[in-house]
Amino acid sequence: MNILYVEDNKINAMVMDKMLSKEHSKITIVENGFDALKIVQDDMPDLILLDINLGKNQMDGCELLKKIQELPAHKNTPVFAVTAYAMPGDEKRFINIGFDQYFSKPIDFPALLSEIKKIRITKN
Repeated sequence: MNILYVEDNKINAMVMDKMLSKEHSKITIVENGFDALKIVQDDMPDLILLDINLGKNQMDGCELLKKIQELPAHKNTPVFAVTAYAMPGDEKRFINIGFDQYFSKPIDFPALLSEIKKIRITKN
């Protein structure tokens, strides 16, 4: 499975890479929305994981989601919010914005892997 992870925190990116690589996924990690847009225009990830806060003066994950969804090739690409926003109502807010799934940090990896497995099954 080809996964794009947009995350500005190097430690979070490294942990996700280690966890998903164990599951035989190819993970591409970028630190900002501009690099992510370049990749999705040239590549077809099976899943996109987006951090919401991508740093000061950067496009945030919600803005990036909208730009990805405007690309005809990615209208059906699943996009999961992976975020430190974990207050009551945040999950509903991000799902209403258009994310397919929401995972607050620290990540519940068994739950994330379960959702990834569902995507793998539908791709095959």
